[in-house]
Amino acid sequence: MDNLFQIQKVYTVLELNSAVRSVIKKGFPESIWLCGEIQGLRVQRGKNHIYFSLVQKDPDSENIVAQVDANLFAGIRPLIEKRIREAQGAFELKDDIEVKFLCEVDLYAPRGKFNVNIKDIDPVYTLGKVAQNRLKIIDELKAKGLLEKNKMALIPDLPLKVGLITSYDSAAYHDFTNELILSGFGFKVLAYNCHMQGALVEKDVLGAIDYFNRLSPNELDVIIITRGGGSISDLAYFDNKKIAESIANSKFAVITGLGHQINTTIADMVAHSLCKTPTKAAQLLVEKISQFSQNLDYFQEKITNQVKSLLESSRGRLQNLTLNIDSVALRYFRVQHEEVLEKKHLLVSRSILALTRQREALKGMSAILKVNLPAIFKDLSLRLEHLKQKINILDPRQVLRRGYSLTYKNGRIFKSVKNIQVGDEFTTVLYDGKLESEVKKKENDDE
Repeated sequence: MDNLFQIQKVYTVLELNSAVRSVIKKGFPESIWLCGEIQGLRVQRGKNHIYFSLVQKDPDSENIVAQVDANLFAGIRPLIEKRIREAQGAFELKDDIEVKFLCEVDLYAPRGKFNVNIKDIDPVYTLGKVAQNRLKIIDELKAKGLLEKNKMALIPDLPLKVGLITSYDSAAYHDFTNELILSGFGFKVLAYNCHMQGALVEKDVLGAIDYFNRLSPNELDVIIITRGGGSISDLAYFDNKKIAESIANSKFAVITGLGHQINTTIADMVAHSLCKTPTKAAQLLVEKISQFSQNLDYFQEKITNQVKSLLESSRGRLQNLTLNIDSVALRYFRVQHEEVLEKKHLLVSRSILALTRQREALKGMSAILKVNLPAIFKDLSLRLEHLKQKINILDPRQVLRRGYSLTYKNGRIFKSVKNIQVGDEFTTVLYDGKLESEVKKKENDDE
């Protein structure tokens, strides 16, 4: 055992790490091309070094199966950026893109950290992967029927209520809103502030589309997604599958104006309409309202002309009817006048005849009365004298004159002692006056 300790070399940690680094350097004496997807890219404040990981994912599950730390030092960074510019700036170094780097395999001895140092980049590989991923997304959207879905949404004839998705107070925001203001139409713009480039684009744009789709058709007419100009790599944020699906499934028509004259994003492809600039997007809405206004003017003029024609035609028919009515009325009143005159003559002649007959009848009755009237008056005088004698005989005063009297109690005549009591006062009416008496005693005949 003592011999074992005597022949065994004892390493320090730094010596071990340095030895492993030497082994790695011997195993990889030259730089290698390494493919992987960027994850966790970060730039330290105040430094030009960039640190990130290159990962390999399972193609079926998208789970990370391997990764290695990568360093892009400040001295190499200008070369990498130049290579990307030479590729027309079609992409930028960011998370989730697949790249092909020329790397130096290394181990940082003080920490024992295995990594690769970036030396160069193959932009053609990344462009191919970006294009391949883009085509894959387009194929998936096409298979789901989403490329044409939002194009079926209707834009109202008066799209005055606008949901605007852009960076607030940006050039794109002002270009769009100024164009609407210049139109003179009463637009109402609901602006949703979003990042339009960078890692937060997906989250912000998805949140904005979801917010606007929770509004009712009475509150919103159309959604506009717009941004200002920029590099081709800036547009890559709108080749996003989730954003494309959200646009396609929007219940409101979505118009894009992403600020590029040449390139078309997947967001443009699934949108209802695409415009190359924010100004063009605003002009599309203004032109739609202007067209509606022109149609109103056209139909107003057409209706006015038709009404005038109808009125002229109706006026002619009315004049003809008036003439006919005048003619018929004159003929009618002439006939009626003749009938009235005829009936008037007939009525006068009949009245004269009736009066003549009544006059003759009255003359006959007058003659009869002259003959019979004295006998009638004599008969009536005898009857009156007879009635006078009867009245004199039946006059109560004549009865009282013969010794009879009338007895009253409280203004009412009574005929029986049963109707009066001892002590009652009563009045007796005689032929020539009245007596006031009091009952002292009463006797009934049946007693």
